[in-house]
Amino acid sequence: MTDDKENKRIIIFGGSGFLGFRLTKSLSRLGYEVIIVDLIDTHDDTIENVSFVKIDLIKKDIDNLIEIRKSDIFINLASRQYHNKVPYFKRQKWFDEVNFYVSKNIMKIALKKQISGFIHFSTDMVYGLSNGNIIDEKFIPNPIAEYGKSKLKAETFLRNKAKNILPLTIFRPRLISGPGRLGVFTKLFGLINKSKTIPLIGNGLNCYQMVSVDDCVSAILLSLEKNICDDTFNLASNKKILVIDLIKNLIIFSKSNSKVLPLNSVLVKAGLYLTDLIGLPLLYKEQYSIADKDIFLDISKAKKILNWKPNFDDQQMIELSYEYWLNIKKNNYKS
Repeated sequence: MTDDKENKRIIIFGGSGFLGFRLTKSLSRLGYEVIIVDLIDTHDDTIENVSFVKIDLIKKDIDNLIEIRKSDIFINLASRQYHNKVPYFKRQKWFDEVNFYVSKNIMKIALKKQISGFIHFSTDMVYGLSNGNIIDEKFIPNPIAEYGKSKLKAETFLRNKAKNILPLTIFRPRLISGPGRLGVFTKLFGLINKSKTIPLIGNGLNCYQMVSVDDCVSAILLSLEKNICDDTFNLASNKKILVIDLIKNLIIFSKSNSKVLPLNSVLVKAGLYLTDLIGLPLLYKEQYSIADKDIFLDISKAKKILNWKPNFDDQQMIELSYEYWLNIKKNNYKS
């Protein structure tokens, strides 16, 4: 890969999302030319050297829309997340459609055009339950539900195809957090804002871990600097914090009068499974199964090889997300 940034072009698949938006701004600022390939255009027209190609990656490939260069680098952020309108028994096919088949097609184009590097964002959900063990990249994956399974299938295919041919970096992040993304926190923030009781699956004495969107961007930039490390890396926060402490600290931060109510995890999980089965999911299996479990990623490999370190801890991330949620709430009220 050349050192001349004017000749470095990054093509980001799924680049209109939460991480893609932040990444695009950083790459442009560093002098890269960026092409975003996605179905929805959210990029900022004021950002230099950025173009957008609208395409449904499920139905078409980019072969005839973009003239791929050998010096190009692909970054695959295309991913399907949880959606409550997808029937329980059709969920695997729905996840596979993007998380596996789109990734597969992108890799085929990468190899055909002999590009210079490939960065792929996977998930820690490929690991499954850890039984309290700290998870490093050698941990044998055993995903517990459809999302993690679709991501592991993609990883396996990409790694097998790229071996000894194309430099491939795979990142396995914990829950990517920060202002701009709410997800599972929306319900929690609503309860805290109204000083309502917060039900907790289990006693909350298990560790939680997230990773900041900005720390994910820095990991990608470092991988580019290293000419795409042919390896797999965990991405997560640095310090352990108990779930109950995370929530209680947020209650104090928000000046709320909410109380935490620990619930029997076996009964709650059984109830959540049944609601999911009948098409009324409150949480999904990969979410509620780990709610009372210690899931902690070892990030020493990324620190050592990429010289990466997370700049945000979990408490900072959830507080920044809460402030973002508050601002949205206030702006919606004004309008």
